[in-house]
Amino acid sequence: MGLYRIIPSKTARYILNSDEIDLSQDGTHVATLRGASPVGVGRRFWVVLGAIALVIFAATLVVSFISATHDNARIDRLKGHGIALSATVGNCIGNLGGSGSNASSYTCTASYAIGTTRYHEIVGLMSTFTAPGTHLAVVADPSQPSTIELASAVSSSTASYRVYVAPGLLAALFVALTLGYLYLLRRPPSSRD
Repeated sequence: MGLYRIIPSKTARYILNSDEIDLSQDGTHVATLRGASPVGVGRRFWVVLGAIALVIFAATLVVSFISATHDNARIDRLKGHGIALSATVGNCIGNLGGSGSNASSYTCTASYAIGTTRYHEIVGLMSTFTAPGTHLAVVADPSQPSTIELASAVSSSTASYRVYVAPGLLAALFVALTLGYLYLLRRPPSSRD
């Protein structure tokens, strides 16, 4: 079956006689069927887009390093200067895990006092259910007394260099991407740009 049987003759004549004829890369004539001719995105667009992406990546890296440093400092602060308290559990809610058929941990609210100030805060991610009215051994952050952690969690945690591994790997990737970006910037523009 020939192509002339599929395309109506009026459409075929329009396509063949169209004034909108472009030259393709190899110099042959190509007819544009409908709409505007495609326009490529210029080099400047990709340069700006690459720069914006690198700035966002750099900001993410800075936030990652600050967060890791803050976590280590918080662990050291709780271990060295934390305020040991007894908090009374108000209620506990189970957090569902995986398929939603079982509790993976519990989030409990507890009340405690430091000096004359009374706090009602959340003790997060407890592994066992704790009945209301139970007294828990907790440690309050001296720089932010409304934040408490279980004393057992504080005693088993340590500040570690391992929190810097992921940001360090991302920093190496950032350096590689930046060098690649700078290499592409210095490359002379091709005839397609």
